[in-house]
Amino acid sequence: MSDPITRVEAALKQLGAEYEPPWGWEARVLAVTRPRPRWCLWRFAIPALALSVSAPIFWLRSRPPEDRVALHVSVDPAGPTMRGNSAHVGDRVHVTATSRDLHRALWVYRNEHELVVACPGGPACRRSGDTTTADLTLLAVGTYTFVAITSISPLPAPQGSYDADQASAREVRATIQIQPLEVR
Repeated sequence: MSDPITRVEAALKQLGAEYEPPWGWEARVLAVTRPRPRWCLWRFAIPALALSVSAPIFWLRSRPPEDRVALHVSVDPAGPTMRGNSAHVGDRVHVTATSRDLHRALWVYRNEHELVVACPGGPACRRSGDTTTADLTLLAVGTYTFVAITSISPLPAPQGSYDADQASAREVRATIQIQPLEVR
């Protein structure tokens, strides 16, 4: 027979064996309880900040161009009213451009190569709130082109050529409204 002390020791070793944790339990506990680095939260904060900054910019740029500028031209005849929708030499024209953008201009060309009025800065120009107005008398026969320009960035000064001025305005991503008027 075996020694009683050896038997007791063997029995004590087997005692609670069914409650022994599985192999590798210490590594799993340490992995779960390990402190997380602080930069972990920044992974979500940086994209959220970028989205909150860029969303208003995209929202403002996504407005349709028609909402950005409104151009209205009215003709006050100098003499008796004639049939048709053309104006006559001597008639008075009131031009209004309305926009919420900070930078806006109103340019009037005759036959697309002669700059007649350039607002802001011209003597016939007025500006109040969101509206820029110009009053002029039609002094010559031809086609007058009224151009309202608005942009969120500064606009270039007109050089006097309709095509070149429009090209320079489009370079700064300006919104342009055009209305021609035939003068006889």
